[in-house]
Amino acid sequence: MRSPRNLNDSSHMELNLTSMIDVVFLLLIFFALTANFNEPEKILPTNLAMSGAISSEQTQRQEQRTRVITRIATTRERQTTYLVDSKRAESLEELEALFNALREIDSETCVVIAPERDVPLEAVLDVYDCARRVGLASVKFAAFKDSLVR
Repeated sequence: MRSPRNLNDSSHMELNLTSMIDVVFLLLIFFALTANFNEPEKILPTNLAMSGAISSEQTQRQEQRTRVITRIATTRERQTTYLVDSKRAESLEELEALFNALREIDSETCVVIAPERDVPLEAVLDVYDCARRVGLASVKFAAFKDSLVR
């Protein structure tokens, strides 16, 4: 039988950390590859509901709201024009005045933004910002067959 080695002798003690370092690096690589660095898509508040998720009370409230369709178009001179139901607005200031009048009539008015195909995204977001700035809580987007990119 062997006698135990002297514990004070440090020349014979070894601690192999290679396998532990390998595991740590593998975990580091795994977490780096599975991390999601994209911004969350919660910038624009929307109410998306799955089929069957809307209660009858919510449906009745949505049907009772006044819907105002805002169409956005660009002229041949590349000028953006807005049509709120049947009223035309040539600038964002006029559009904001129309939205203000709608809010004063009914604060629960739902604004549906319907851009044409050649309208730049910046103009669509300007209308969205204008409606939110005025205080209209419900702003939605519509896409028509002629406005879809193919």
